[in-house]
Amino acid sequence: MTIENINDFNLILKEAENGNSKAMNKVAEIYEFGLIIDKIEVIKINERLSFEWTKKSYESGNIEATEKYADYLSDNENIFCEKNIELAMQLYEKAMNYGSDNATFSLGIEYRNKRNFEKAFELYVKANKSEKYHNELTVGLCQYYGIGTKKDKLKSLEIFKSLNPNNYSEYEIDEANYMIGKIYLEGEIIEQSLDKARQYLELANKDGDHRSAQEILNIIGKGKEKLKNTCCQHRI
Repeated sequence: MTIENINDFNLILKEAENGNSKAMNKVAEIYEFGLIIDKIEVIKINERLSFEWTKKSYESGNIEATEKYADYLSDNENIFCEKNIELAMQLYEKAMNYGSDNATFSLGIEYRNKRNFEKAFELYVKANKSEKYHNELTVGLCQYYGIGTKKDKLKSLEIFKSLNPNNYSEYEIDEANYMIGKIYLEGEIIEQSLDKARQYLELANKDGDHRSAQEILNIIGKGKEKLKNTCCQHRI
């Protein structure tokens, strides 16, 4: 459903009003993000209309809207409907059975919230089996700490080192580098190396906003180049 002008939107809106569940979901999406054409705001963001069309689409059987409606039901900050975790989990499972990796992971989060860590980990792994889904950091952290699975720091290290920056947020990459640095510092599963620990901790703290990495760097010291730069700054 490509929208190039307001007439295209009106056609989709008409289809939605006539009961097309896919069109309903598209209208919900447009109201969620708004619509700008040629730098002109054609449709303003309207969260309530987005919710209402999502609900209609879900009730009409659209699987994408089913997952989105589950997001509403599980969101503590949602103001458009009552929170209903049990129904949300049922809908996530339905979407998962239709192949949604996001729904699989979201279902895992709800099991985590219920303190069923084994089931949560099982679902995290299932979601990550898809080449289209990227959240291995969570799997790696579970294996590092032994949450919902047997502790395996070596596997977690392999995951942290394998994360592709193109598939993850800057925050996630920083967190992975922090964990790698921490593992080199511990020297438990690989030979301890303060130099490698420092290298990864500095990568994690490259923007100066990773407090945990900063605390360790304050203990083991920064790299020579960084120390040199710091000295130069002090002289200024």
